[in-house]
Amino acid sequence: MAAADNSFMKSVFFGEIREDLIFPYPKFAEDTRESVRMIIDSFEKFAKDNVKSAEWDEKGEMPREIVTQLAELGMMGMGVPEEMGGLGLPQSGYARIMQALATADGSLAVTLGAHQSIGYKALILFGTDEQKKRFLPRLASGELIACYCLTEPSSGSDAASIKTKAALSADGKHYIINGNKLWITNGGIASFYTVFAKIEVEEGGVKKEKVTCFMIEGPTEGITAGPGEHKLGIRASWTNAIYFENVKVPVENIIGGVGQGFKVAMGVLNHGRLGLAAGCVAGAKNCIEASIAHANERVQFQKKIGEFGMIKEKIGRMMVNTFAAESMVYMTTALIDRKEVDYSIESAIAKVFCSEMLWETADENLQIWAGNGYMKEYPYERWLRDARINRIFEGGNEVLRAFIALSGFQGPGQQLAGLADAIKYPLKGLGPVSDFAIRKLKQNIMGQTITKAHPALKRPTGVLEEYAVEFAKQVEVLLRRHGKQIYLRQLAQKRMADIAIDFYAMICMISRVTRMIEEKGGADKCQLEIAMVDSFFTRANRRIRGNFKAIDTNDDDAIHFIAQAAYDLGKYPFDVI
Repeated sequence: MAAADNSFMKSVFFGEIREDLIFPYPKFAEDTRESVRMIIDSFEKFAKDNVKSAEWDEKGEMPREIVTQLAELGMMGMGVPEEMGGLGLPQSGYARIMQALATADGSLAVTLGAHQSIGYKALILFGTDEQKKRFLPRLASGELIACYCLTEPSSGSDAASIKTKAALSADGKHYIINGNKLWITNGGIASFYTVFAKIEVEEGGVKKEKVTCFMIEGPTEGITAGPGEHKLGIRASWTNAIYFENVKVPVENIIGGVGQGFKVAMGVLNHGRLGLAAGCVAGAKNCIEASIAHANERVQFQKKIGEFGMIKEKIGRMMVNTFAAESMVYMTTALIDRKEVDYSIESAIAKVFCSEMLWETADENLQIWAGNGYMKEYPYERWLRDARINRIFEGGNEVLRAFIALSGFQGPGQQLAGLADAIKYPLKGLGPVSDFAIRKLKQNIMGQTITKAHPALKRPTGVLEEYAVEFAKQVEVLLRRHGKQIYLRQLAQKRMADIAIDFYAMICMISRVTRMIEEKGGADKCQLEIAMVDSFFTRANRRIRGNFKAIDTNDDDAIHFIAQAAYDLGKYPFDVI
């Protein structure tokens, strides 16, 4: 159980609910709240006169001086310690400011996010004190603009398959990097590169290639940026290929140690996904406001369209899903701020849920605006285009679903493997057997109880308690059925990931609304908040039950057969003539 001791969602895969990690719902410290509000106020005044979203989108670029001006506002080093020139904000404060940036413009948020959510995040998380002192002050001031160079033409979410190589120089003082990176945000303006390359090392007499993380200050000989990419959305952000030809990097510029690049990359992305998720919340709020305005003004059939049930359903669903997304984002940022808490699954869940929520919300907003929504005269088609990338970058949602499931399976899988060994060698295995027996007894007899939720939320809370036990049972069923081959069963992974996503969303909402009820002085003063939980629960409950049922009764084989037939034929083969 040790692997799940400091992770809420990993504990759920064991059927256990760690209330201490989720209740009470987190609040901003008063000094953080004041700082964040001041920064947002300054930015909103700046944005009112300087952010030209429609113009930037049409041209496919924003003025370079915009980044300089934002640096002058202190927005390039929000998470950098104050002693190194930054604002020293916790992750929750940073995410809330990223939300404000995304409210103003998606491209602007992506530019600043690429700089600090991922661009120099490896330095903050894994850098030495000497490395931080050397670079962070200039990164915080905007003197250096950072980018994150991981993706390659043949390597997207599969970070281990990168081709870029780093070879130690003859004098042992430098690594020589050769390779190229693709779709690098800020690539056209960057002067600080976090680069992942493979180094050949010898382990036990065997040569192996290990991914390693480097930081490079530019401009430097051998680094060139390709032309800006023409994109569907976030068109004003800089996106370029970066080419490395015999680039010399001092050995002291390795971050995290030789061969630790994969760990560094994943650590960075786990952080970066929360800035992205917060930006999705901002986009959804924009869509809700626009939809409400149109619903209250547009008249059809002698009625405002907002009076029609189908429009109410759309706007109501936007409200509920955005509330769920916001609840999980700031729960997860608070987990990061607590330190020593494993938030990897929660971060992936937030990214998947929020990016898909925004896509649905932007699409429904455009539908409510109808023909006007489709026209470039209005911003809504741009909002839809800008939203689409969120499901792709910082880990495609399909890959993240596999990550959620497989990361959760890991602990129970190790336990079951230990149990098998214990049965083979009973005198040595009394510990694993007794631990397993105690856990099973607790699940089957005692169940799981949530004691800190408000009584007004008893119904969804009770169902979550039941689902925690059932979820652990189904984890065990799948592990016993597929063993180590579970990593190949992606549709099973998807179902379990989707259950985990709904479970986390519901517990975050329950925690948040419990706090709201307590602070407002009673459930009667939180009817809207309680309705949000009830509405989300109704639909999530159906989804979870359907996913549980589909573990045994599904059309997986038929779908695989149909897909393979399509691959073999290379087309849709049917016609009516």
